[in-house]
Amino acid sequence: MKTARFIARILYYVTRISAVLYLLVTAYALAVVLLFLTTSASWLPVSVSASNGFVIYYPFTQTPFLLGDYSSAYLITSLLTLTFYGLFLWLLGGVFQAFKQERLFTKKGFSQLSRFYSVNLTVPVLILIILAVLGQEVQDIIRITFLHLVIGVFAFFMAAIFKQGLFLQEEQDLIF
Repeated sequence: MKTARFIARILYYVTRISAVLYLLVTAYALAVVLLFLTTSASWLPVSVSASNGFVIYYPFTQTPFLLGDYSSAYLITSLLTLTFYGLFLWLLGGVFQAFKQERLFTKKGFSQLSRFYSVNLTVPVLILIILAVLGQEVQDIIRITFLHLVIGVFAFFMAAIFKQGLFLQEEQDLIF
């Protein structure tokens, strides 16, 4: 179990750092796009080409950072995807946090697994519906949604095991 805790600790930090980076990128892109739409400031780190493509630059540079089509559907899709994966990685870090604890079966661990499977079973389906309504190509999104549903079902079973383990552990604590 010592090895599992060690690996869980490493993965916890990797996923939390990645989640923060994803969410920072999302916040930066959203701020730049909103400022571009609402102001005509020339200092904004964004440019739109004649062919309706956009480039968001790294802060305080002219080095391209994010590229894409300058359409509301594309921007919404990109920002939703970045936000979802930031949330996904944050919740995955919570699952790893449950496995790095001395006591495996805790209420906090069960609730982290429950949040993780709930998000994986609902959010990808909602994003798929939003993209279909926006008229986006959804063939690849269907595959990704299916993968998240599999992850969600797997996490659901893990949460059920955690719940049973928590019950047995609390029962044993009452006896001793």
